[in-house]
Amino acid sequence: MSKFKDVFYKWFYVEEKAPGLLSITPEKLKSMGVKVIALDADNTSSFDRTTEPIPGAVEWVDGMKKAGFKLVLLSNGKKTRAKILADQYGIPVLGLCCKPLPFGYWRAVLKFRKKPDKFVMIGDQLFTDIWGANMWGYQSIWCKPVGKDRKQKIGFAVKRFLEKAVAFYIDKTYEKYREKEG
Repeated sequence: MSKFKDVFYKWFYVEEKAPGLLSITPEKLKSMGVKVIALDADNTSSFDRTTEPIPGAVEWVDGMKKAGFKLVLLSNGKKTRAKILADQYGIPVLGLCCKPLPFGYWRAVLKFRKKPDKFVMIGDQLFTDIWGANMWGYQSIWCKPVGKDRKQKIGFAVKRFLEKAVAFYIDKTYEKYREKEG
């Protein structure tokens, strides 16, 4: 059982949570040792399934660039749609990343030639953005989604419910787990 818990906490423990993208500061990222920001699109830096940045996102990206960070848009969406958004930010894009699988994360590592622990993935989905980042050695920041999911299918609603349940369980049990393992 301990091996299962080790893997569970490694993959789903969220060290950093943010009420939204705009609340994340350069100082916070520098204190984490971050060099490259991998940014999610839908419900994190843009509205769901659109190419419309959330208000303030373009300025936030500009501020991060001025603070010395490299940025890349890591999206599970089609590259053509994600590129329209990335062009508004003036950053490169990696589309069809298949998060949480390693493909997009590894492509970003190769592109920027930095170790995975120098990256932070900022995203709104625990089971794609955060799980993938944690599995492949990135740091992660889990943001609350900026709007309603346009793909209001039952499966997506169930996924959001499960994210909340997993996060609640971890919030209640992680410290005890650390004490036992420590």
